[in-house]
Amino acid sequence: MKDLRESAYRADDAAAVADLLNIAGEAGGGHVGHVAAEIDEVVASVVKDTAADTRLVTDGQGRLVAVALVLLPPVDGHRVSLVGAVHPDRRRAGLGRELLAWQLERAAARHAEVAPDTAWVGQVVAGAADTSVARLVEGFGFAVARYFLAMTAPTTPSPVAAPVESVLIMPYERDQEHEIHALHSLAFSDVWGYQERGFEIWTALTVRSGTFRPDLSRVAVVDDTIVGFLLAYQHGIPGTLYIGQVGTASAWRRQGVATLLLADVLGAAGRAGYTRAALDTDADSPTGAPGVYRQVGFDVDQRVVAYHRPI
Repeated sequence: MKDLRESAYRADDAAAVADLLNIAGEAGGGHVGHVAAEIDEVVASVVKDTAADTRLVTDGQGRLVAVALVLLPPVDGHRVSLVGAVHPDRRRAGLGRELLAWQLERAAARHAEVAPDTAWVGQVVAGAADTSVARLVEGFGFAVARYFLAMTAPTTPSPVAAPVESVLIMPYERDQEHEIHALHSLAFSDVWGYQERGFEIWTALTVRSGTFRPDLSRVAVVDDTIVGFLLAYQHGIPGTLYIGQVGTASAWRRQGVATLLLADVLGAAGRAGYTRAALDTDADSPTGAPGVYRQVGFDVDQRVVAYHRPI
C-alpha cells in the first residue's frame, strides 16, 4: 500500500473514474457503461466540495485504483449516495474498508451540517451477484433495501405498439424542459426512494447533459399537453442507447402510453445505428414498469441491489 497516493477529484479525472467504475461493475457481473461527461456532471451538481467529499487513489504508475464519492441528497432529501470502487487487482487489502469508513464519516459530517433534524440513509448500489461488495457493506451494518433490474432489448426488429386514442408521439423540443420537469416530479413522486431535484440541477443531469440524445427522446402529447416522456442518452457501451427516464401522467397510466414511447424510440435507435437499448427499473415498481418493458422486448441482464444504513 506504500505506493498509493490520494487526491481529490478534478474534472480531468472523469474518464479514469468512469473506466474504473465500469471495470468494477463488470467484475460484479454487470455492464454499467459510465462515460466521462456523466461523471463530471454528477460531481459538479451533487458533490458539495470536491476537496472534502471525494477521494481518488492512484498507484506508483499513476493508474487510478480506487475512488470514493459522497453525493449529497437534494434539499429536503434523505439519501446520500456513497459511490465507490476498488480495482479488482487491489481488493482484499483493506482499501475498500478504509474508503467506505471515510465516506460514512463525511456523510455524517454533512448531515450534521446541513440537515441534522432530518433522518438520512447512506446508500451503496452494486450488482446482486457482487459478493465482494456485499461482504464489505454488511460489515458496516448495511442491509438490503431494494432490488432493481438492469434490462436490455434489441432495437430490430422494432416493436409494434397499438395506438392510444388522442395520443401523439412527438420528438423532444428544448422549450419543453420545464413542462417535462414538472411531469417528472409528479410521475416519480410515488416511486420508491424518489428525491425531487430543483429545475437547474435536474436539467444539468438530464436534458442539458452532454450525454443527452434529444433526437432520440420523445414526448407523448394530448391536445398540446405532455402526458408522457422518454429521455435517452449516449451509453458507454458501443451500440447501446441508454433510456434514462420514462414517465407518464397518472391519469394516463396503464393505457399504453409508455409502450408507444418505447416502441417509437427503439425503432428510431435502430435506424440511428444502435443495436440495443438499456434501462434500469425498480423490480417491485408500483406502476408495473418491468412488465411494460418486457412487452417491447426488454429482458433482465442483471439484478442490482441498493444497500442502506442510517447516517
